[in-house]
Amino acid sequence: MHSPARLAVVLAATLLSAGACGSAPGASSPPASPAPAQTWWLRATVTQAIAPLDLFANRPLLVITGDGIAVTEGPVPAIFPGPLHPNLVGRQLTGAGQARIIQAARDLGLLSGPTDFSGGGMVMGGVTGHIVLTVDGMRVELTGDPAAQIVCVTTPCEPEPGTPEAFGELWRHLQDLSWLGAELGPEAPYVPAAYAILVGAPPTPEPGLPQAPADWPLEQPLATFGGPVANGTARCGTVSGADADVLRPALQAASQLTFWTQDPETSAAFGLTVRPMVPGEDVCREIFGAG
Repeated sequence: MHSPARLAVVLAATLLSAGACGSAPGASSPPASPAPAQTWWLRATVTQAIAPLDLFANRPLLVITGDGIAVTEGPVPAIFPGPLHPNLVGRQLTGAGQARIIQAARDLGLLSGPTDFSGGGMVMGGVTGHIVLTVDGMRVELTGDPAAQIVCVTTPCEPEPGTPEAFGELWRHLQDLSWLGAELGPEAPYVPAAYAILVGAPPTPEPGLPQAPADWPLEQPLATFGGPVANGTARCGTVSGADADVLRPALQAASQLTFWTQDPETSAAFGLTVRPMVPGEDVCREIFGAG
Protein backbone atom coordinates (compact mmCIF):
# COMPACT_ATOMS: atom_id res chain seq x y z
CA MET A 1 0.00 0.00 0.00
CA HIS A 2 1.33 3.42 -0.91
CA SER A 3 1.63 5.95 1.92
CA PRO A 4 -1.21 8.50 1.52
CA ALA A 5 -0.49 12.15 0.76
CA ARG A 6 -0.20 14.50 3.75
CA LEU A 7 -3.42 14.74 5.80
CA ALA A 8 -6.08 17.48 6.45
CA VAL A 9 -8.87 18.31 9.15
CA VAL A 10 -11.04 21.09 10.39
CA LEU A 11 -13.83 21.00 13.16
CA ALA A 12 -17.03 19.39 13.63
CA ALA A 13 -20.37 18.20 14.39
CA THR A 14 -20.36 15.29 16.79
CA LEU A 15 -23.47 13.09 16.75
CA LEU A 16 -23.43 9.76 18.50
CA SER A 17 -26.29 7.66 19.82
CA ALA A 18 -27.28 4.03 19.91
CA GLY A 19 -28.06 2.53 16.51
CA ALA A 20 -29.56 -0.58 14.99
CA CYS A 21 -27.45 -3.55 13.99
CA GLY A 22 -27.29 -6.15 11.28
CA SER A 23 -28.43 -4.17 8.22
CA ALA A 24 -26.78 -4.67 4.86
CA PRO A 25 -24.74 -2.00 3.01
CA GLY A 26 -26.32 -0.09 0.16
CA ALA A 27 -25.31 0.56 -3.43
CA SER A 28 -21.90 1.75 -4.55
CA SER A 29 -21.06 5.43 -4.67
CA PRO A 30 -19.55 7.03 -7.81
CA PRO A 31 -15.99 5.92 -8.63
CA ALA A 32 -13.08 7.40 -6.72
CA SER A 33 -11.68 10.64 -8.13
CA PRO A 34 -8.15 12.07 -8.07
CA ALA A 35 -7.41 14.24 -5.05
CA PRO A 36 -6.64 17.86 -5.99
CA ALA A 37 -3.14 19.04 -5.16
CA GLN A 38 -2.55 21.25 -2.11
CA THR A 39 -5.82 20.41 -0.43
CA TRP A 40 -7.25 18.50 2.51
CA TRP A 41 -6.59 14.76 2.91
CA LEU A 42 -9.66 13.70 4.92
CA ARG A 43 -12.99 15.21 5.93
CA ALA A 44 -15.71 13.82 8.18
CA THR A 45 -18.93 15.82 7.81
CA VAL A 46 -22.66 15.37 8.26
CA THR A 47 -25.64 16.32 6.13
CA GLN A 48 -29.29 16.47 7.08
CA ALA A 49 -32.59 17.28 5.40
CA ILE A 50 -32.70 20.80 6.77
CA ALA A 51 -32.56 24.24 5.17
CA PRO A 52 -29.13 25.17 3.77
CA LEU A 53 -29.07 28.23 6.05
CA ASP A 54 -29.19 25.88 9.05
CA LEU A 55 -26.82 23.33 7.50
CA PHE A 56 -24.16 26.03 7.08
CA ALA A 57 -23.49 26.01 10.82
CA ASN A 58 -22.72 22.24 10.89
CA ARG A 59 -18.95 22.26 10.99
CA PRO A 60 -16.92 19.11 10.20
CA LEU A 61 -16.17 16.58 12.89
CA LEU A 62 -12.62 16.31 11.59
CA VAL A 63 -10.51 17.64 8.75
CA ILE A 64 -6.96 16.52 8.04
CA THR A 65 -5.10 19.05 5.96
CA GLY A 66 -2.78 18.37 3.08
CA ASP A 67 0.22 18.94 5.35
CA GLY A 68 -1.04 16.47 7.95
CA ILE A 69 -2.72 18.69 10.55
CA ALA A 70 -5.73 17.05 12.18
CA VAL A 71 -8.15 19.91 12.88
CA THR A 72 -10.98 19.53 15.35
CA GLU A 73 -13.08 21.84 17.48
CA GLY A 74 -11.82 22.29 21.02
CA PRO A 75 -13.78 23.11 24.18
CA VAL A 76 -15.54 26.46 24.56
CA PRO A 77 -16.74 28.20 27.73
CA ALA A 78 -20.21 27.07 28.80
CA ILE A 79 -21.66 30.56 28.56
CA PHE A 80 -24.40 32.27 26.58
CA PRO A 81 -24.03 33.74 24.09
CA GLY A 82 -21.23 31.53 22.83
CA PRO A 83 -18.29 32.80 20.80
CA LEU A 84 -18.76 33.46 17.09
CA HIS A 85 -15.33 32.10 16.17
CA PRO A 86 -14.93 28.40 17.03
CA ASN A 87 -12.00 27.19 19.11
CA LEU A 88 -10.00 25.16 16.60
CA VAL A 89 -7.10 22.93 17.60
CA GLY A 90 -4.65 21.15 15.34
CA ARG A 91 -2.41 18.13 15.90
CA GLN A 92 0.36 17.04 13.55
CA LEU A 93 -0.21 13.56 12.19
CA THR A 94 2.66 11.44 10.88
CA GLY A 95 2.63 9.53 7.62
CA ALA A 96 2.44 6.33 9.65
CA GLY A 97 -0.65 7.72 11.38
CA GLN A 98 -2.27 8.39 8.02
CA ALA A 99 -1.50 4.84 6.97
CA ARG A 100 -3.13 3.51 10.15
CA ILE A 101 -6.36 5.39 9.38
CA ILE A 102 -6.40 3.89 5.89
CA GLN A 103 -5.73 0.43 7.33
CA ALA A 104 -8.53 0.84 9.87
CA ALA A 105 -10.97 1.63 7.05
CA ARG A 106 -9.69 -1.35 5.08
CA ASP A 107 -9.92 -3.73 8.05
CA LEU A 108 -13.53 -2.63 8.54
CA GLY A 109 -14.28 -3.66 4.97
CA LEU A 110 -15.10 -0.12 3.85
CA LEU A 111 -12.62 0.19 0.98
CA SER A 112 -13.73 -2.76 -1.14
CA GLY A 113 -17.12 -3.00 -2.78
CA PRO A 114 -20.00 -0.66 -1.89
CA THR A 115 -19.21 2.68 -0.26
CA ASP A 116 -22.78 3.63 0.73
CA PHE A 117 -23.53 2.08 4.13
CA SER A 118 -26.72 3.97 4.89
CA GLY A 119 -28.71 0.86 3.95
CA GLY A 120 -31.47 3.03 2.49
CA GLY A 121 -33.07 3.12 5.92
CA MET A 122 -32.25 6.59 7.26
CA VAL A 123 -35.23 8.02 9.13
CA MET A 124 -36.79 11.34 8.16
CA GLY A 125 -34.62 14.13 9.54
CA GLY A 126 -31.83 11.68 10.31
CA VAL A 127 -28.16 12.52 9.95
CA THR A 128 -25.92 11.09 7.23
CA GLY A 129 -22.19 10.94 7.82
CA HIS A 130 -19.71 11.48 4.98
CA ILE A 131 -16.10 10.39 5.29
CA VAL A 132 -14.00 11.45 2.32
CA LEU A 133 -10.42 10.22 2.49
CA THR A 134 -7.48 9.97 0.16
CA VAL A 135 -6.25 6.49 -0.70
CA ASP A 136 -3.23 6.21 -3.02
CA GLY A 137 -3.92 9.71 -4.35
CA MET A 138 -7.62 9.03 -5.01
CA ARG A 139 -10.59 10.45 -3.13
CA VAL A 140 -13.03 7.86 -1.76
CA GLU A 141 -16.34 8.90 -0.17
CA LEU A 142 -17.99 6.65 2.41
CA THR A 143 -21.53 7.43 3.60
CA GLY A 144 -23.58 6.01 6.43
CA ASP A 145 -25.15 6.54 9.84
CA PRO A 146 -22.55 7.91 12.31
CA ALA A 147 -24.48 6.35 15.21
CA ALA A 148 -24.69 2.81 13.78
CA GLN A 149 -23.24 0.25 16.21
CA ILE A 150 -23.72 -3.30 17.27
CA VAL A 151 -25.14 -4.32 20.65
CA CYS A 152 -22.60 -6.58 22.34
CA VAL A 153 -23.28 -9.26 24.92
CA THR A 154 -19.78 -10.71 25.00
CA THR A 155 -16.36 -9.55 23.82
CA PRO A 156 -14.72 -9.02 21.43
CA CYS A 157 -17.27 -6.47 20.26
CA GLU A 158 -16.41 -5.99 16.60
CA PRO A 159 -18.80 -5.12 13.77
CA GLU A 160 -18.97 -7.31 10.70
CA PRO A 161 -16.79 -5.79 7.93
CA GLY A 162 -18.57 -3.89 5.20
CA THR A 163 -21.71 -3.12 7.24
CA PRO A 164 -23.37 0.08 8.47
CA GLU A 165 -22.01 -0.77 11.92
CA ALA A 166 -18.48 -0.89 10.48
CA PHE A 167 -19.00 2.63 9.12
CA GLY A 168 -20.14 3.77 12.57
CA GLU A 169 -17.00 2.21 14.07
CA LEU A 170 -14.75 4.18 11.71
CA TRP A 171 -16.67 7.35 12.58
CA ARG A 172 -15.93 6.75 16.27
CA HIS A 173 -12.27 6.16 15.38
CA LEU A 174 -12.18 9.61 13.78
CA GLN A 175 -14.02 11.24 16.66
CA ASP A 176 -11.16 10.39 19.02
CA LEU A 177 -7.74 9.93 17.43
CA SER A 178 -5.99 9.00 20.68
CA TRP A 179 -5.71 5.39 19.41
CA LEU A 180 -2.98 6.66 17.08
CA GLY A 181 -0.70 7.20 20.07
CA ALA A 182 2.70 8.70 19.25
CA GLU A 183 1.68 9.20 15.61
CA LEU A 184 -0.39 12.20 16.76
CA GLY A 185 1.35 15.32 18.07
CA PRO A 186 0.28 17.68 20.86
CA GLU A 187 -2.61 20.11 20.51
CA ALA A 188 -1.93 23.64 19.31
CA PRO A 189 -4.26 26.46 18.23
CA TYR A 190 -5.16 26.17 14.55
CA VAL A 191 -5.35 29.39 12.52
CA PRO A 192 -7.74 28.96 9.56
CA ALA A 193 -6.48 29.79 6.08
CA ALA A 194 -9.84 31.30 5.13
CA TYR A 195 -13.43 31.81 6.26
CA ALA A 196 -16.80 31.27 4.67
CA ILE A 197 -19.09 34.02 5.95
CA LEU A 198 -22.89 33.85 5.86
CA VAL A 199 -24.39 37.34 6.10
CA GLY A 200 -28.02 37.62 7.13
CA ALA A 201 -30.44 39.43 9.36
CA PRO A 202 -29.08 40.63 12.71
CA PRO A 203 -29.54 38.28 15.68
CA THR A 204 -32.65 38.66 17.80
CA PRO A 205 -31.70 40.64 20.93
CA GLU A 206 -31.84 38.75 24.22
CA PRO A 207 -33.45 40.56 27.16
CA GLY A 208 -30.83 41.57 29.68
CA LEU A 209 -27.95 40.87 27.28
CA PRO A 210 -27.30 44.13 25.43
CA GLN A 211 -24.81 43.80 22.58
CA ALA A 212 -22.67 46.65 21.29
CA PRO A 213 -22.40 46.75 17.50
CA ALA A 214 -19.19 45.42 15.96
CA ASP A 215 -17.42 47.26 13.17
CA TRP A 216 -16.97 45.28 9.94
CA PRO A 217 -13.26 45.93 9.26
CA LEU A 218 -13.08 45.10 5.53
CA GLU A 219 -13.58 47.56 2.66
CA GLN A 220 -16.10 45.29 0.92
CA PRO A 221 -19.53 46.46 2.21
CA LEU A 222 -21.52 43.85 4.11
CA ALA A 223 -24.59 44.66 2.00
CA THR A 224 -22.80 43.45 -1.16
CA PHE A 225 -20.43 40.88 0.36
CA GLY A 226 -20.28 37.52 -1.44
CA GLY A 227 -23.28 36.43 -3.49
CA PRO A 228 -27.01 36.05 -2.77
CA VAL A 229 -28.19 32.65 -1.47
CA ALA A 230 -31.40 31.17 -0.04
CA ASN A 231 -33.66 33.13 -2.41
CA GLY A 232 -31.79 36.33 -1.65
CA THR A 233 -32.43 36.21 2.10
CA ALA A 234 -28.69 35.95 2.86
CA ARG A 235 -25.30 36.29 1.22
CA CYS A 236 -22.36 33.88 1.31
CA GLY A 237 -18.76 34.74 0.56
CA THR A 238 -15.17 33.80 1.30
CA VAL A 239 -12.45 35.78 3.05
CA SER A 240 -8.84 34.65 2.72
CA GLY A 241 -5.25 35.89 2.78
CA ALA A 242 -4.63 39.36 4.18
CA ASP A 243 -8.37 40.01 4.53
CA ALA A 244 -8.71 36.92 6.75
CA ASP A 245 -5.88 38.21 8.94
CA VAL A 246 -7.64 41.58 9.29
CA LEU A 247 -11.04 40.05 10.02
CA ARG A 248 -9.91 37.32 12.45
CA PRO A 249 -9.47 39.50 15.60
CA ALA A 250 -12.95 40.97 15.14
CA LEU A 251 -14.48 37.50 14.74
CA GLN A 252 -12.65 36.23 17.81
CA ALA A 253 -13.94 39.15 19.89
CA ALA A 254 -17.58 38.64 18.81
CA SER A 255 -20.36 36.44 20.14
CA GLN A 256 -23.20 34.69 18.33
CA LEU A 257 -25.45 37.64 19.25
CA THR A 258 -23.11 40.32 17.90
CA PHE A 259 -24.56 42.47 15.14
CA TRP A 260 -22.29 44.07 12.57
CA THR A 261 -22.34 47.44 10.83
CA GLN A 262 -20.14 49.38 8.43
CA ASP A 263 -20.93 52.58 10.29
CA PRO A 264 -22.85 52.34 13.61
CA GLU A 265 -24.65 55.65 12.93
CA THR A 266 -25.74 55.20 9.33
CA SER A 267 -25.43 51.55 8.25
CA ALA A 268 -27.89 48.68 8.42
CA ALA A 269 -27.05 45.91 10.87
CA PHE A 270 -26.28 42.31 9.89
CA GLY A 271 -25.69 38.99 11.60
CA LEU A 272 -22.83 36.64 10.70
CA THR A 273 -22.33 32.89 10.77
CA VAL A 274 -18.71 31.79 10.41
CA ARG A 275 -17.20 28.62 8.96
CA PRO A 276 -13.39 28.40 9.15
CA MET A 277 -11.91 26.64 6.12
CA VAL A 278 -8.72 24.74 5.33
CA PRO A 279 -7.11 24.91 1.86
CA GLY A 280 -9.29 23.14 -0.69
CA GLU A 281 -12.63 23.81 1.00
CA ASP A 282 -15.34 25.97 -0.62
CA VAL A 283 -18.22 25.97 1.84
CA CYS A 284 -20.47 28.47 0.02
CA ARG A 285 -20.40 26.37 -3.13
CA GLU A 286 -20.80 23.14 -1.16
CA ILE A 287 -23.88 24.31 0.77
CA PHE A 288 -25.55 26.70 -1.65
CA GLY A 289 -23.99 25.97 -5.02
CA ALA A 290 -22.66 29.52 -5.00
CA GLY A 291 -19.11 30.71 -5.59
